[in-house]
Amino acid sequence: MAFISYYKEIISSITSLYLNPMKDERALHYYERLLDLGTKQLVSKGSVAESEYHLPLSSVAEVLFTTTRHARTVLQALQTRGWLTWTPKVGRNQRSHLILHFDPKTLRQLLGRELIEQGHYESAFSMLHGDQEQFSQLLQQTSGTMVREGQLHIQLTYQRAFQSILPHKPLRNSERFLVRQIYSCLTACDHEGNVTPQLAHHWAANEDYTQWRFYLRPRLEFHSGLAITPEAVAQLFLKLKLLPEYDSELVHVKAVNFGHQTVTFELDRPDRGFDALISDLRYSIQPQKQLDGLKERVVDGSGAFRVIEHSDERLRLEANDRFFDLPALTDTVTIWQLDRTPTERIELEHSRPEGSSMTNDSPKEYEQTQTRIENGCLYLLMNANSASLSLSALQRAYLCSVLSPHLILENPELNPLSRASIPAYNILPSWTKVKRRVAERFTLPERLSIAVYDHQVILDCANGIQAQLALLGVECRINVYTLETLQYKANEGKLTEDITIASFIVDDNLPVSVFRWLCSDAVLRQGLDAPALKWLDTQLTEIREQQSPGNYIKELESVATNLLIENRLLPLFHHRQTLRWGSVLQGVRITDWSWPDFRSVWTDE
Repeated sequence: MAFISYYKEIISSITSLYLNPMKDERALHYYERLLDLGTKQLVSKGSVAESEYHLPLSSVAEVLFTTTRHARTVLQALQTRGWLTWTPKVGRNQRSHLILHFDPKTLRQLLGRELIEQGHYESAFSMLHGDQEQFSQLLQQTSGTMVREGQLHIQLTYQRAFQSILPHKPLRNSERFLVRQIYSCLTACDHEGNVTPQLAHHWAANEDYTQWRFYLRPRLEFHSGLAITPEAVAQLFLKLKLLPEYDSELVHVKAVNFGHQTVTFELDRPDRGFDALISDLRYSIQPQKQLDGLKERVVDGSGAFRVIEHSDERLRLEANDRFFDLPALTDTVTIWQLDRTPTERIELEHSRPEGSSMTNDSPKEYEQTQTRIENGCLYLLMNANSASLSLSALQRAYLCSVLSPHLILENPELNPLSRASIPAYNILPSWTKVKRRVAERFTLPERLSIAVYDHQVILDCANGIQAQLALLGVECRINVYTLETLQYKANEGKLTEDITIASFIVDDNLPVSVFRWLCSDAVLRQGLDAPALKWLDTQLTEIREQQSPGNYIKELESVATNLLIENRLLPLFHHRQTLRWGSVLQGVRITDWSWPDFRSVWTDE
């Protein structure tokens, strides 16, 4: 009878186990109580990772503060989870064999990892008792793609919080990438200057390229559901034209009119590449009220992904079901902001399939790597405007011949992102290398100042230049601004430092990016004197009136190189960009900003 009763209890326990599965926190609570068995000197042998016991079920029930019947149910539930091994023996007071496989910290980390992979981030943080360091480590370990309920999710970590993703504001490299994921333009332009449709499905210009008409697709919407109408687009461009940052580019736009599904731009002089110009991310279509600022960081876009959360901790994107083009293959993207050392690498692993067993030993394997040298560069600008003391032409020539990016790289304390940089000899790596001969030594000022914004590689460059100037007997002061403050001071003509170190970022529309940088970059233009600006604007006007976007790069090379030859600019570094991803991922490609295009990533699992 005792034997039959024992197996009835077993069957009852199993039935209870499957009808009422135990929640993680409750299960962990019981498991941590089992660890108290060690204080009762019931251990026969053990290790750091495992503890082994031979004891009657009544002893287990005692530490669990429950009945022997329920203790049996608990042990079976925890064994099903793989947390312990329990080998019971038949008969009252018989000693069962119990092995506990994890210490509590390891178990909480494993549970936290599973919760993160399931998208339950708040529960994972709670599971770790709010330990930010452990939570950050798990986020990095689980970065990559995962499939949940048939949907593809991307989770990444990044070394800083993102600023508001507004196309008309000064943006860093990663925010510029995100603009392309969140917004659309009327047109798109590739590296060769080919212009293709986006929100406008067709466009045409008159014979002298002074009138451009764009035909909008029907039933376009912002992420908020607000209609994208011709009137809304026209109002946006009219408001952009009033911003000082857009004045140089839109100075020739005298009117913007709208009709039924059309927006027409009237120009006071020819512009053969106007359709390419408005492909720039600065002309992303957004509600014109966003130009007045936001109370919150969540923006209203028009692209393949919409922002559903933007905080200091994370940015969450969700595929836009009403996107005008092919829908994104990725359903959601979560980017966590962690305080860590910047690198040149973005890593995209694929997590194990749903339902696979929990393990604490899952090394990452990146079987595919794509590396490229970015277009654009970090550069040193010798300020020649009236606001600064203005280095003479001979002083500029001497400094440009002796200051060296190679010497900056010799600093053993450089961070990995700086160490991966490539010395630059022109603005674009594909352009003719400008190699300088050492100029005749010339007396330099006793003190010089350098303006930079808070970017790690730029700060490393500034410190390297400061050290080189010290060897020349020049005391150097470095003034660090935010990017927005640097741009504001440049727009106002208030950058009084003798030297500025800045970054020229090239987007996916290469010809337009280079043209725009020369035409309207506030930092570059505030450092040029009036004769240089007049010459530059004359060259750009001729290119705009006479050349199609496909010819921009060829024409602009000589213009930009002239600024180097006149020792106004000194290119410093091109960034090395690296993207690594797991072999099961498909459609992964590195973009101009080093991030993967979220829209095209998929997996065959």
